[in-house]
This record gives sequence, C-alpha cells and structure tokens, in this order.
Amino acid sequence: MRIPWKRVAVITAVAVPIVAVVGVVWAATRDLSRYQARMTEQVRKVTGRELAARVPLSVKLGSEPAMVAEGVTLSNAAWGSRPELARVRRMTLFLDPFSLLLGEVRIGRILLEGADILVERNDVGDSNLEMLPPPDGSGPHPAENRSLKLRTAAAFPWINNIEVRDSVLTVSEGAGRPPVVLEIPSATFKSPAPNQTLQVEGRFGVAQGVPMELTGTAGSFNGWMAGLPGNIDLQGGFDGGRVSIKGSINAKGTSLQVNSEGPDVSVLGPYVRLPVPAGGPYVMNSKASTQRNGFKVEVTSLKVGSSEAAGEALFRVDRKGHPTIIVNADITRLDVSELKAPPAGAAPAAPATAPMQQPRLIPALPFSASWLGRSTLAVTVRLGEVVGLGAKMQNASVTLASGETRFTFRAAATVGGGSAGVDLVYDPAGRIGQTTLTATANRVSLGELSTLLGLDLGLRDGVADIDLRLRGGGRTTRDALNTANGSIDVAMGKGLWPQSQLANWPPETQRLLGGTDAGVPFNCIAGRFEVSSGVANLRRLVVDTPRGVLIGGGYFHLRTDGWEFILAPEARDPHNAALAVPMRILVGGGPIPSLVAQVAQAGRQAGANACAVLAPRVEALRPGLRAQMPAPTSDVRQRASRPQVKTPGPQRSQGR
Repeated sequence: MRIPWKRVAVITAVAVPIVAVVGVVWAATRDLSRYQARMTEQVRKVTGRELAARVPLSVKLGSEPAMVAEGVTLSNAAWGSRPELARVRRMTLFLDPFSLLLGEVRIGRILLEGADILVERNDVGDSNLEMLPPPDGSGPHPAENRSLKLRTAAAFPWINNIEVRDSVLTVSEGAGRPPVVLEIPSATFKSPAPNQTLQVEGRFGVAQGVPMELTGTAGSFNGWMAGLPGNIDLQGGFDGGRVSIKGSINAKGTSLQVNSEGPDVSVLGPYVRLPVPAGGPYVMNSKASTQRNGFKVEVTSLKVGSSEAAGEALFRVDRKGHPTIIVNADITRLDVSELKAPPAGAAPAAPATAPMQQPRLIPALPFSASWLGRSTLAVTVRLGEVVGLGAKMQNASVTLASGETRFTFRAAATVGGGSAGVDLVYDPAGRIGQTTLTATANRVSLGELSTLLGLDLGLRDGVADIDLRLRGGGRTTRDALNTANGSIDVAMGKGLWPQSQLANWPPETQRLLGGTDAGVPFNCIAGRFEVSSGVANLRRLVVDTPRGVLIGGGYFHLRTDGWEFILAPEARDPHNAALAVPMRILVGGGPIPSLVAQVAQAGRQAGANACAVLAPRVEALRPGLRAQMPAPTSDVRQRASRPQVKTPGPQRSQGR
C-alpha cells in the first residue's frame, strides 16, 4: 500500500497549529484559581511555607503562552527578621506547548522580575532556606484508598529554566556581620534536575558597583539550598577586563580562587567595601578559604601600574562570640603619582543664596567607637618604598590595634633625609573618652608632610623638626582638640614663604621682607605653642629673613580656626629701620568685625555713649586681646629696680 506522505505532511502542518490554538484557548478558559490553590498547597506540603499572590493568576496569550502572577510572596521562617523570605513583583510561568496538546498545564520556563530574596541565619546557625514539610506529611489515608500504604512525600515539579531580572539577593550571616547584597540585573539558571549541575549565565554586581558578566557552572540547586553548593567554575568580563572564580564550597570547607584584571583597580572598591583609589592597569590573584572557626582571604599578588603588594586577612570568632579581624599587608612598592582619589558621586548643587563657607583647617571627624569592645582588630602594613611624593619614603610601617577598651594607631617612616612618627591612643572609657596624640618629625620636608596630612601649609620648601604632645576628651576630632592640653614645638630651616599669604600684610612689612612673586625667603622659623583648653598660645616666635628678624607671639583657636599674632620686626640694614613697624594679624573662623563700623553703629543710638556700648563687647570682638595684656611680676621691688622700657609706637591691625 502506497502512503501519501505529501498529503500527511500537509494535514499535519495544518492540524498542529489548530490543536495548539485550541490548547491555548482551553488553558485560557480554565478556572486558574483551582490550579493556583493546588500549586499553593503543593508548595506548603513540600516546604512548609505559604505562597501568596496579590493579583490572581492570569493567562497571557502570544507567541509563548504563559500564566502571570503579580505581588508573589513566600513566607519566611518563624524566627526571620521579616515576614517574607522572597518578594516577587511579577512572576511569569511559560507553559509547555507539548503538554497543552495533551490537555495538561506544565511549566517549561519561569521568569522572575523584581525579586527581593533574603537569606539569613539565626544565633544558633539555622538558615531560613531549611524548609521542611508540615508534621502531617505521612501516614495512612483511607480517603485516598491507600489505607495500607505509607503516604509518599510530596515533591514540587522541577523547572529546568529559571530567568531572573532586576532582582536583589541579600545574605545575612547574623549579628555583627554586615549583610551581603547582590544585585542581579539579568541572569539565567538551567539544570535538568535539582541535583544536577547548575548552568549560570548573567550579570551580577553590588550597589554602586560595575556588574560582572559571568558564565559557567555553580554547584547544584539542592546544594545551594543546603548551603553547600559544590564545585564552582565561573568566568567572564568585568569593566573591560576579565574575572574568574574557581573552587568549591562543600562539607570540607570553602576554597575559591579569584583572579581579576582590568584597566582600573577602583572597580573593586564596592565589592570589598573600601575606598580603593583609581589606578591601573591592575592584575590581582587572590584566594578565599575557611579554617577551623574562621575565614581567610589571601591576596597572593596585586599589581597596579608599577606598584606591587600582597597580604592576607583572617576573620574568626572567639569562644565568647567576639569577632576578630587580623590583617597583614606587605607593599613592596607604592607609586602615589599613579593613584587618584576614588570616584565619588556628584554632590548636590548648593542653593544660589547659600553663603560660601571656607573649608575648616581641622575637620570634625567622628571617632567610630561603636565597635570598640565588640570586636578585636589588628592591622599591620609594611611599605618598602613609596614614591611620587617628591621625596622618597622608605621602611614605613603602620599598626592599628583595637581591643575591648582601647584603640591604638602607630605609624613611622623614613622621609627623604629625615624621619617621622605618630602615636594615637583613644580610650572610650567614661562619658566622653580620652585621646592622646604624640607626633615627632626630624628634618622632614613640609611639602611631604602637607601631602601626607592633606593640609596645605604653604611652606612647602622648608625642612622642619616638630614635637607634638596633646591630650583631650571627646567623641570627634573637633571636640578632642577643643579640650586639648599639651605643647607643640616647631623649628623650620631655610625655605620660601608664599607671596599670596602676605598679600594683606602692611605695605611697610612687605617692603621690609622683600621677596618676589614666587615668595619671601626665610632663613629659619622657630616657636612653641602651649595648648590649654583648646587654645594654642604661641608664647615665643622667631622668624629670621635675609632683610630682617621678626619676634612675637599670639594664639590659635582650635574651635574656630581663628588666630591672632603680634609681630615686632627689626631691620638688618639702617636704611630699612623705618619699615620695622610692629603689627597685629587677625584671622578668625569667620568675618572679622570692624571696630569702626561697630562704633558708628553704637553712635546711632539716641542718647547713648558709643564707647560705653562697645566696651562690654571688646573680648568678643578681639578674643585674643586679654591674653596679650601686660601683667606685673610677683616681686614689686624687683620690678621697680628694673630700667624703664620704652613703649613701642602705635601698632597697626591688619585683618584678612
């Protein structure tokens, strides 16, 4: 018998679309509430959790028939920090066309949009992913005609293709550890069975970070649910470079090798939660592994431009539950000129009417003392060579230690032909705590010191010896300095004083000092500040220049960043003696009030004496004046026997 294959092919080509359309129409006319209730019950039997949807299931007709649900939630564990383990803005279940031809509703692919999933652990180490069926999951059930059989365990049908878009995965390991937030702009997960290898392809990143485009295998679905994914082999692109993650997470522990390379190392900043400077190109080889009761991260090699470094960090928890962090880093070479400040977001524009505020010399930085007593931190950094600062820095070391009751920071280095060191101790005991700062510098360039401290002192060409000893209480740098007591000794060698800082000085003094547009040269400068209650009183100051010598004193207020100095110059040559006029320099934290304007304003009051109105406000208008008033000695007879001292001529006040 001859089979008409051509006719069979035509009939099949016509019948299949008709049957598919009939199947879609059949699925669209079905009562989906019954199917949704059955699916919810199946989830409850398998996981013991409640599945709910804000908008009931609906059928979406098109090239791919699908069921759509919105506002889907899966309940969390009873001890969870929030009621829902997962929140999904929109869930689309694509129907299998072959099952529709057979009159069944089967899901071939699922798409999750706007998912917010929280994975967390409680104090005893239980994970909210550990899902168990309800207690009535087995036993005889006569109504099912299986009274002599055990009830089989319920199993949710496996979906081998899951797509995720615009979603967030948050992993919280308990109190004391910051949560890890992973953003998933788009990803696809494929696996033929829950216990088979999971194929991954997608884009993954963190907040304000550049996403990684990864492809490869990442354990199995059952492994992730149990917290032991298995073997991981992912690789892909990362900000114009490459990244690879290989290793395993199993019952024996974690061992992952992470290698990355790219044009700019600052891309790693959001992932390690540190302000990583911009620079490159970079190549990094690192390893993460678990030990007995800790987690260790090793950076076997890191090259950024011509800089090279290596280090390790160990995170563990002691028997009392206190976390301990130990960091050791060896920087063979650091080229500062190749590094730039980390990129920051654009700051909001200030209103046009807002007054311009000058930057403070001493910023108000808070001391992060909330973690003192809760964790133990030890950081040791060794720098073999630091270049790019003008003068070479060698043999530098930085040590930071934080225990239960004390925070200690120590740093020392050889800078050019000199050396510098700083020792900061903060004790949080008491209501406001106590800070002790000791710093020394021996023949250190002021330019290098300004770069390290982030302060523009102006005197960049001089070489200085500094001995600083301060102690004060407070929770911020400003509060600690406002109550500080101690002393500061400064001695500078030959250098150049910037002309811009002398622009507002009296013309006579500027002509006496001479100089050019580049600045005024000086032979040496020396002085001593005696700090009391946040006020640094300059008891003695000597400035030697090629054309004259200046002596004087004054004060610097650490609260307002204002100072006032009195200088008495003496010319080296007789023909410049007329230019040696004593002067007063006033600089405040804000505008200096004019005495003439204050007297004129007081004189406008009817029947008022302008001087009488102004006299009670003298200390507020010129706060450093009282400290400079002459005071008699205790021995009156000895003072009377001294020769008379001529009173200097009238002083000139100059503000800037």
